[in-house]
Amino acid sequence: MMSLLRVLLVLSVLLVPGTPLFAESDNGEATVDGLPTFSANYELRRNNLRAAELSRSLRCDDGVCEFRSEGRTVGLADLVLRGRIDEWTRFRLGDNGLIVPVEYHYRQRARGDNDEFRRLFFYPEDERVTSRGDDQWEKTIPGETMDELLSQLRLLLAVRAGETEMTFSVVDDDGEVDEYHFEVVGRETVETGEGELDTIRVDRVGGSSNRRTRMWFAPELEYVPVKVQHERIDRETYTATLTDLIRD
Repeated sequence: MMSLLRVLLVLSVLLVPGTPLFAESDNGEATVDGLPTFSANYELRRNNLRAAELSRSLRCDDGVCEFRSEGRTVGLADLVLRGRIDEWTRFRLGDNGLIVPVEYHYRQRARGDNDEFRRLFFYPEDERVTSRGDDQWEKTIPGETMDELLSQLRLLLAVRAGETEMTFSVVDDDGEVDEYHFEVVGRETVETGEGELDTIRVDRVGGSSNRRTRMWFAPELEYVPVKVQHERIDRETYTATLTDLIRD
C-alpha cells in the first residue's frame, strides 16, 4: 500500500491556475515566468474505497521555491497501516529563469517498522548529487536531472507547450538515473471537486507491462493535473482526484 501511495504522491503534482507559469528560452529549456502560491487537496481511493488524503502547497521567496506534499491514510487503510508521507522539493529560479534543483526530502512513517527517511542535495554545476538519511552516497548525474517531485513541473510545462511525447531524467533512491517517458493520448471529461472538466490525458509509457499510470490535465485550470491513476493489472487501482483548490 505505502509504495503505491508514494507513486501517487509523486505523480499527482498540482499547480494553481492564474497567469502563465512557464515560458521557453531561445534554446528550448524550461523557464519560469512567475510561480504563485497555493494549497490544494486530493482524495485517494484504492479500488474505489477511500484510502488516503493528500495535500499540496507551493511557496516561493527571493527566487527559492518549495513544493510540499503530505499524505495520510484514512478509513480502513488507517486502521491497518496508520501511514503518513511528508515530501518536499526545493529549487531555485536561476538568473536566466531556469528551474535549478537544490534539495529533496522524503519521510515515510507507518506501522510495522515501515519508516524511511532520505534527503538529496543537488550540485548542478558539478553534475553530482549526494544522499543523506537511511542510505548515504554520492553520484555523478548528467545534464538536467532532478528528483521525481520536481520532474512533474517539467511534465506540466511540456503539456502546456503542446508537446505530445516527453522524456525526463530522474534520479532514484539509489542514485541511478531513470528515464520517464510520457505521451498525450487525447481529451477526456473528468468529474472533480471543482466540477466537470475537459482534460488532456497523458499516459506514462514503457516500464512494466503489468502497471499503468495515467494523468488528466485541465486546460481551463491552466493545465492543473486534476486526476492521477495507477493501476496494477488484475490486482488493484489507485486513483487520486482533486477535491479543492485554494488560492492564497
